[in-house]
Amino acid sequence: MKASPPRLLAFVVSMAACSFATSHAQDAVVQNDGKTSSGIITGVKANAVRIKIGPVETAVPLANVKSVTMAPPADYAVIVAAWSKGDPAATIAKLIPLVEKFKGLPTPWAERACSILPEVYLAINKPTEAEAALAEFQKLYPESGSSSQLLLARLSLSKKDFIGAKARLEPLVKAAKAAKLPKGSEAVTYSQALLLMGNVLEQSGQKPEALENYLLVTTIFNKDSAATAQAEARAKSLNEEKVIVP
Repeated sequence: MKASPPRLLAFVVSMAACSFATSHAQDAVVQNDGKTSSGIITGVKANAVRIKIGPVETAVPLANVKSVTMAPPADYAVIVAAWSKGDPAATIAKLIPLVEKFKGLPTPWAERACSILPEVYLAINKPTEAEAALAEFQKLYPESGSSSQLLLARLSLSKKDFIGAKARLEPLVKAAKAAKLPKGSEAVTYSQALLLMGNVLEQSGQKPEALENYLLVTTIFNKDSAATAQAEARAKSLNEEKVIVP
């Protein structure tokens, strides 16, 4: 027997609602005691993850959170694309609202978004804001050692403190050269560290050593498109000067 139009409409609406709920019920917060809350994470406020479970929104203190599962919002891809193209204006327009909403959320994408902010501030010549954003990033993500060191190196470079920058970068460069198959965020960090070390070495007149770092970025550590493009440009320039890798 065929369903009547009203019943058919009700069925379609019901199925759509179920589909919507299913597609948006992928977020999860696991607490230290093992309790899991599933729903829609709406942000981080007052040091607590806000999660909507059905019609009710509840808060889980960050101190009680063991892990979070949440796909990055659509704006995150826009931010990464804009930043990889070297467009700080387009990046920061989407980045600040995203960071304000989700800063402190223990997910790789939220951590990366927070680490991009001081980079963007440096790019638009706002060192005071960059230092404040970096300090907050270190507070929110205290275990992000390599990311923090990289940001501190960038800050040193912005102040023309090449000695300080080199000291920050040396452990990362050493780890990069010892890595066999760098993956994920580690590969991106190593790409940027090698590029920045190349810049530092050029400033000190060590062009062959700088070229070596740039070539490592373009051949092995090429997971960061922006770093790779910059390394290719610098390597080309040094090759035109007949610089030879030691």
